[in-house]
Amino acid sequence: MTRLPELPAEPRHIRGGAGGVAPADPPPPWHRQKVKIPKRVWGSRHYSHGAVAFHAQVTALAQRSDGCTAGVSTLARFMGTSKRTAERYLSELAEPGPDGVPELVTVRRTGPDGDGDTALRRTRPAGRGAHFAYVPVLAAKTLRPSPFVLYCAITYATATGTPVTAAELADVLGVTERSARRLVDELEAAGWITVHRRAGAHGRHAYEVHDHPLRPVLEQPGRPDTDGGSGPDTIGGSLAIKEDAGLTDESTTQVGGAFRRRRGDRKWGPAPVDTHGNHAPATFLRTPRPPYDGPPLTLSPRVWAVLAPVRDLLPAVSPYLVRRIAREIGRQLDTGIWPDDIRDQLHRMRAWTPTEELTDPGRWLIGAVLPVRSRCGRTGCHWGYLAYTGTPCKACAEVDADRHRGAHPPHTEARPYACSTCSWASPTPLPLQRCAACRTA
Repeated sequence: MTRLPELPAEPRHIRGGAGGVAPADPPPPWHRQKVKIPKRVWGSRHYSHGAVAFHAQVTALAQRSDGCTAGVSTLARFMGTSKRTAERYLSELAEPGPDGVPELVTVRRTGPDGDGDTALRRTRPAGRGAHFAYVPVLAAKTLRPSPFVLYCAITYATATGTPVTAAELADVLGVTERSARRLVDELEAAGWITVHRRAGAHGRHAYEVHDHPLRPVLEQPGRPDTDGGSGPDTIGGSLAIKEDAGLTDESTTQVGGAFRRRRGDRKWGPAPVDTHGNHAPATFLRTPRPPYDGPPLTLSPRVWAVLAPVRDLLPAVSPYLVRRIAREIGRQLDTGIWPDDIRDQLHRMRAWTPTEELTDPGRWLIGAVLPVRSRCGRTGCHWGYLAYTGTPCKACAEVDADRHRGAHPPHTEARPYACSTCSWASPTPLPLQRCAACRTA
């Protein structure tokens, strides 16, 4: 029997991973550092989103034993912005806040040798009982300012167990609801949050916040910062002060950056002519816009049922006003007003208004009929009359009576002049023999 030669034993690896590969460098300590950002900073809309991110960075550096001694250039490099942008955000934090106290305090220092040293900066603490968001510093460094403020809001809402909507998040950020939804999608795509669609209370989204992104954050090359100027300058300046001939056509580039109507030598064109009394050719006249030949305007069945009492007025209304009327009716229906209430008030107002006074039916519908206006504040009252019955509203009558009584002082003195309407006595003659309240009533 033939014996196979024995294989040498596998060498013992005492360092590194498989195959002798050295282990990866551990992340810096600030990757797991978290700071408290008061709600008065990120939730009051008094500070810009970039200032909130710089507040987190300065707060993190202030936790060191020697405090935050980084210069403006260092802070700008940490946050990936220009020096001018960093100075603007730091100045914004150093200004008095809504309560009159600044969020950033800067202490100028001088070394023992008399030379100036970097300033010592510290942020205003959250304080006992104050609301705050406990967020990682890595989020302030890797996220854009607007998503970072949204991350602070969602972190606070998750910690306090408060269900939030996109409209509430948009109000915190000072943006539209659509922009807030787009920022939420950006945070979810970056792995900082997980959105559970319609899993919260009353069909709201439930948010799960992560201290680190679920997927690795790749190091991206520094993007040109244009906050301080029109060019990608690291000190916030403007680079494009002259036109680059290599990027344009030298044969068509005008001197001075603008087009001249005539050349200075006047050798290229004919002599000027007298055009007085001449008419422009037909080709230069503005052609009329062709009439609209698209599909006709259609109304939904629920809006068409509400407009039944005034259908005879709709042909005289422009399509633009018909669309506005339809949107107003749809808005009132969406807020919970019954269709019968709107239809009854249209029928009642149509019966009370003479036909000869309806010179502009569209403006009459959109301005005098559809808006629900009531002095007493009751939903069933419209212009001082109750729905369905059309009887006068007693609450509105009482409001008018109180207003009329409060406009006159008590009749306690005998004075020679009196109002011809309410008999109120006055020590001086009254214009038109009526008091001011009766003249304005």
